Amino acid sequence: MQAPKLTLELPPGYDVLQSTRALLAVHRTSGAGLLASGFGPDTDGPMRTSSLAGRKPLFEIAVGEDRYVVRRFSHGGLLRFLTGSRFRDPMRPFHELALAHELDRRGIATAAIVAARARSMRGGGFALDLVTRRIPDALDLGFVLSKAGAGEVRAADLRRLARELGALVRRLHDAGFVHADLTLNNVLASADSLSGAAPKLWILDLDRAQFERALSDDERRKNLTRLYRFVARRDERAGRPLRRSDFARFFRGYDPDRTRWKSDWRAIAAAAGAARAVHSLGWGLEGIFGRSRDPRFAGSREESRS
Repeated sequence: MQAPKLTLELPPGYDVLQSTRALLAVHRTSGAGLLASGFGPDTDGPMRTSSLAGRKPLFEIAVGEDRYVVRRFSHGGLLRFLTGSRFRDPMRPFHELALAHELDRRGIATAAIVAARARSMRGGGFALDLVTRRIPDALDLGFVLSKAGAGEVRAADLRRLARELGALVRRLHDAGFVHADLTLNNVLASADSLSGAAPKLWILDLDRAQFERALSDDERRKNLTRLYRFVARRDERAGRPLRRSDFARFFRGYDPDRTRWKSDWRAIAAAAGAARAVHSLGWGLEGIFGRSRDPRFAGSREESRS
């Protein structure tokens, strides 16, 4: 097994460490404590399962008052049942690091990436990891929607979040940014937004995302349809916490000039209905093979419906 070679240019401030089978890029300032804890090209240090949720379990490393979140890449879609966590392209976490830097440069909030790593695996392929600094006092919007379904979120707070989410997605699309997995689970909101404060949002999990020069209507609507499908599926499992007025508020944030929201909405609804059969197959396989449980819902009604 040989270490992968870095084939792209990293943003300033990152050092590259290499072993015989692994490649690690780490920020020389914010990643110093991570390295001191024992995390390196071939070692995980004091890593433990996180209380946060993802497609697969997330991990954390605590260094003094600092908390680092480790995301181990895993395949989505039907491939996840066949290939697990083995990837052919070792540059994916490094590409995500570069994307996060560019979003931050453009004033779009995302988690600060501290390190990216690729390790050769026996039998071929690579195990990939991304380390971010944990954003304190924040909740993903998928969790917020579940709380709303249980009657634990005030309607006024949900309305503000819907509008701010629309504005965030509009900023992404205006920047030519296409998020490959645009779901509520990949958007964090400040916890105080559930108690009347103005929401602050962060976009997460930039794997396979990309910048385009300009997005066509089809590209925008495809991205919006993915977000709508996530919400519709969550509604099927846990009731319908969102009203038509909440979707309208999303579009007020996304389309403040009110020039294209009607045509966007018609296209999204049609595309979501046409894709339903294909995605139902993947959902059925989840029921057979299982999926990651959100630890925040252990033993709850939400878990029993998932």
